[in-house]
Amino acid sequence: MDEKNERKKSKEPKPHLVIPDDEVIDVNYTPTSRPPKTNIDQTKHGISLKEGFKSIAERHREKISPFSEEIVVFKVELQEEECADARGNYEKIFENNQLKINTMRRSHEAVVSTTFQNFKVLNEKLDNYASGKNKYDFFNLVSSFKRIEKQDKQINFSEISTSDKEIDVQITLLPHLSENQNSRMITYINELLKSMDGKMLSEFYLSDKTPVIRALIPSSGLNQAIDEEIIMQIEPTPFLSPTNRKGNKRKPVGGIQVEFESNPEELPLVCVLDDGIRFPDNLSDCLAGMWQASDIDKKTSCNHGTKVASRVVLGDDIDAQYNAKLFTPKVRVIDARICDGYNPVYEGDFIRRIREAVLAIKEQTRIFCLSFNSNDPIDSFKVSNLAFELDVLSKRHGVQFILSMGNHDLWTIYDSLAEIIDDDDSRLASPGESFFGITVGSVSRENHQYSMSGKYQLSPFSRVGYGVAGCKKPNIVYPGGNVYKRDDKKFIAANSAAYVISKNGEMIQEYGTSFSAPLAARDIAILNSSLPHEDLLIAKALLLHHCENELETLNQQEREIYQRMHGVGIANKDLSQYSYANISTYIRRGQLKRLTKQRVKFYMPTVMADQSKRGKQVCKVKVTCLSVPKVDKQKGEQYLRGYVDTSFKKINSNGTLTIDNPPQKIGRGKWKHVHHFSSILTTFNSGEYEIWLTLYTKPEITDDEEVDYALIVSIENLTETDLDIHESITQETHNRFRYLQEVEVDNLDVSEME
Repeated sequence: MDEKNERKKSKEPKPHLVIPDDEVIDVNYTPTSRPPKTNIDQTKHGISLKEGFKSIAERHREKISPFSEEIVVFKVELQEEECADARGNYEKIFENNQLKINTMRRSHEAVVSTTFQNFKVLNEKLDNYASGKNKYDFFNLVSSFKRIEKQDKQINFSEISTSDKEIDVQITLLPHLSENQNSRMITYINELLKSMDGKMLSEFYLSDKTPVIRALIPSSGLNQAIDEEIIMQIEPTPFLSPTNRKGNKRKPVGGIQVEFESNPEELPLVCVLDDGIRFPDNLSDCLAGMWQASDIDKKTSCNHGTKVASRVVLGDDIDAQYNAKLFTPKVRVIDARICDGYNPVYEGDFIRRIREAVLAIKEQTRIFCLSFNSNDPIDSFKVSNLAFELDVLSKRHGVQFILSMGNHDLWTIYDSLAEIIDDDDSRLASPGESFFGITVGSVSRENHQYSMSGKYQLSPFSRVGYGVAGCKKPNIVYPGGNVYKRDDKKFIAANSAAYVISKNGEMIQEYGTSFSAPLAARDIAILNSSLPHEDLLIAKALLLHHCENELETLNQQEREIYQRMHGVGIANKDLSQYSYANISTYIRRGQLKRLTKQRVKFYMPTVMADQSKRGKQVCKVKVTCLSVPKVDKQKGEQYLRGYVDTSFKKINSNGTLTIDNPPQKIGRGKWKHVHHFSSILTTFNSGEYEIWLTLYTKPEITDDEEVDYALIVSIENLTETDLDIHESITQETHNRFRYLQEVEVDNLDVSEME
């Protein structure tokens, strides 16, 4: 083969390689824990704890309610380095003393409830501990017992005037009680509201059965409501609505030719959850169906939804397709109308409508694009109701939500991205903190002389991470427009605008993360449709794994800043979909139990190891592992109830299997459900390399429960020598790793290998 064909060969797509069960070794193990070191004066500490107990009892006697004889509610604070629901702590402190953890915010704090009788028993144990009669060493882990104060209820009424006669509020009641207790709590709160001339507007339950009430309450009655023992949180009622702007430089698209590569009905589908879609006639075949929430009783605006849907169908280069007078759709959309586009939607109604939409549409598509955000940054320690419900739907029904980070207007105040990301108001908005959603930020696709954002840099308006408890957000970035200010006027940069199709059938310029999210939905749909069994977890892992970024060139501080802005970078759909001669990708889909480690094997070919040379960057091994554990909104920072830990083992130049993980657990954080890291190899041998997987879980997860994971490992040639890594793996392993899917190359079918 001549040199030209050799170069071409390196660009030919090849199928990814599947790691079969035969290449996985299960290893039984028994987790161990280290007893905490304490140096505490038991008597002094006991007396201090008793002061808190006395205060709780006094408060409980003061506040009489129908539940006073049933439960006592108070706060337990552990030493700051401890975690309330960690294995060991949970059993010793809470379970053995019949204390139910109802909710947590910080890891070392828990709001608990118990019967009045159990409260007295615990008080007796504390008396014995303080007097030295009995050690009861679990008290050593407790910093204090406290009654719940107003500030513990996370009130955010800074913008509410005391002159307001009525306040629209959302009330969250004590979680994790029985159905009977929930019903009685709602009845009690309804009567309480009536007594202060308030009104209960609606009620709904979160997926964990926590009652949530929307009410009108007089400002004079706010403090009275806050004092109620069974009320955990009162906040201004949250609403969501799409961002709508008037378009500029309108260009009709009705005369543009539309060409499908195949039968439109065979294209992958994305459901757009929005205010409706109204395509021009020439794009009508791109609409696969329509669903509308039952309580929306009027015609919807189709303003925002049409724009979002056009980006799903046509991608980011709508302007180039317009100039070529040819639209080439790659995806079709289902129109799911969850708002009318005119009025803000209450969060409780929004949740109910999304639940209904998923149940109605999941058999047609499991990919849902939601380009809605609240106006305020997220809570640092607790996932919002909406984000939690999206995570529950994702895990329960196997669906994937594509979410926007949200926009801000700080670019109109500051002159640089550095100033913007230092402002807390630039942080992402709900529901972007959803752990299982793919949350998308925006970058500019070109430079512009007047914009603070250069090519592939964060757009000036795009919100930044991290999410709750340091969860890496955004996950990924796509072009969503660029803006600038000049002479006190605000402009959209034409060369990097987010071009969209409006409901009036015109191409217009837009900007916002609402228009970067649909590009991720489009890529996920295309990628997923190419996978056997359309495995969304694998599709998501592949998309994140093969993003292009600058992480390996950055120090730790720079890396943190980059990830807050760009996540793991800009998607590369081609690398996600196929392997090539110079980069080969392994895929493993599996389940893991707590007491079984897995050693997952993959092969480093001789042709790559032969390039091994000290001081020379020869090969990059990149690892991505996504796990899908249970979640619990009421556990605050400890929202994730498990995670899969990953560790990379290579064969060094001495032929020994050794650990080669990044320092300081970079990309492999504890209690992070996404592990994403790489290792640059210089001197190494060929052979069977391994990824070791270990599942860590919270106490309520039994040892027999399995957690799903998707593991992606890629080997990339960093030398200037043309090597066919993929072919070498296949030959040297005698096809132990089967091909993932068929790939058509120059009309030649490379069939899936059994």
